[in-house]
Amino acid sequence: MPLQSSTPAPAILAGFLSQAGFASNETPDNTPDNTPVFLNFFRSDCPWCASEMPQLSEVYARHETLGARVLGVAVGADSSESAANFARDKALSFPVVADPSGALKAAFAIERVPSVVAINAHNLVERTYEGVTEQLAGILEQTLFALAHSSEPPEYDMIGNGCAP
Repeated sequence: MPLQSSTPAPAILAGFLSQAGFASNETPDNTPDNTPVFLNFFRSDCPWCASEMPQLSEVYARHETLGARVLGVAVGADSSESAANFARDKALSFPVVADPSGALKAAFAIERVPSVVAINAHNLVERTYEGVTEQLAGILEQTLFALAHSSEPPEYDMIGNGCAP
């Protein structure tokens, strides 16, 4: 089961954010830096990821001024090279990193891809959306606005297809 709302984001996230060129989500005194983070877990060979990720990229690009950090996390057999190729081929508007050991996927208890984890400005997990649904772009947009304005995003039951991570 994915991490529950209000659970602190695992410390391992800082290394992945740094690898993508983002500063840590915490200040030197270990307090959150007030920047929401969205993690998009995917596999480059997952057909649902291939169809969904460009849509999500468009949502993030349209709302770039909201200031959220967005990071694609390639899991499964994906290497840094295959993740970069996927990002280029899909024209993603955000950086991607590979998680070949599955450490970040395990830390967030991701059970299938595609998955989106929304982390609020206080470094707490707000929502985890696993699987594919035609409404995900709208759900994500509402979540982005809510976190940018320090309010609670709406709840959604995500029941849909997906691939094993």
